[in-house]
Amino acid sequence: MKGIIDIHKAEYGVTPDVVVEVPQVTTLLGAFSEFCSGYALMSTNTQGLRVALSRREDTQVHILNSTKKERKKFQLIGIKARKEDKWCTPVKSVCQILSASELPVSGFNLTIKGQSAVADPPAITAAISSGLLLALNKFFGYGLDSNSLVRLAYNANRYSDTYKSRLRDLITIFSSEPGKMLRFDLETYAYSSFPYPFTAESGTGSWFIDCSLPADELSEEVAIFRTEAGKAFSALRESALKGTKPRNLLRKEIIQNNALGEDWKRTIIFVIEDSLAAEKGYECLLAGDAVQLGKVLIDEQRNLSQLAGLTSPEVDWLVKRGAEDASVRGVTEISVGITGTLVVLIDRGKETEFKAKLEEYERIFGFKPVMREYIPSGSIRIISEDEYPFI
Repeated sequence: MKGIIDIHKAEYGVTPDVVVEVPQVTTLLGAFSEFCSGYALMSTNTQGLRVALSRREDTQVHILNSTKKERKKFQLIGIKARKEDKWCTPVKSVCQILSASELPVSGFNLTIKGQSAVADPPAITAAISSGLLLALNKFFGYGLDSNSLVRLAYNANRYSDTYKSRLRDLITIFSSEPGKMLRFDLETYAYSSFPYPFTAESGTGSWFIDCSLPADELSEEVAIFRTEAGKAFSALRESALKGTKPRNLLRKEIIQNNALGEDWKRTIIFVIEDSLAAEKGYECLLAGDAVQLGKVLIDEQRNLSQLAGLTSPEVDWLVKRGAEDASVRGVTEISVGITGTLVVLIDRGKETEFKAKLEEYERIFGFKPVMREYIPSGSIRIISEDEYPFI
């Protein structure tokens, strides 16, 4: 399988001047907790995105999305947003924010490749913005530090209504350390790192299951849910007691709020309990308690299904099969920007039994799932060779 360096050379006839590896952001718990200014547990993993850049002698930008097998191009002079831009929007936005910040940029060729190249709009925006900014920072010698690059990437959101990145995703991309997670308080955006306990030496392993569903299988439902969650919490803030933090509200207080419809009540309860799950999960991770963390994951998946309705028959089938296995401590959907991704806690040495269920899943649904160990990786980096061409 060709890596991004070979793909860039084949497309543009030149070796890239800069290659950047952007890790994939993983939200273990608290994927929706920004609506209640709650808590989230975040890390990165080794999938994500590769970005390759080379100079052009004109003022054009040419982009190849190798994963989607699509091409885009535009002029740096008089950049205009277009409906058909889609995943190209973050590239235009970065160029616009650089121009507004009086940082020089000339024509370039860009290749992107990896799971994040087909992710949902917030995830693809964070990945492309981060990767492109680090590449341009290196190539043009801006001398910007990580905090400045995060600010630029986040401020580039002003140029799009749909393709906006989340600040916590950008911080995670630039601040993650190998083998560690980040705990966010989204009221203040304070964050701290802590070791991830389920390593090769522990009695429990954690695994990603990529269900290989079509990229947009649940993405539209997630986008709709986020829109409704924004409306629900706006209504909640108007009806709740002043000074009360939404993340601290009890379920009974929400149920008794007559100003809210039943759908919004379920949405609000889910978001707040998503935040609480992140705090419970944090305590379990600090203690290295796989049994209790498994229970948190089981509750999270129940809420995703019953309160948020963010699931599918394929995911439900795998979750049910996991619940039948005594060696599986817990399984739930997680946010990596791609729908239909699960994390499962399994006793070490018992992975073969679960892999057999994946073979059955493929026979029933026709999608080939991929199982890979979840080990938090590090931050974004410039690379000199394509170590993992399969990404």
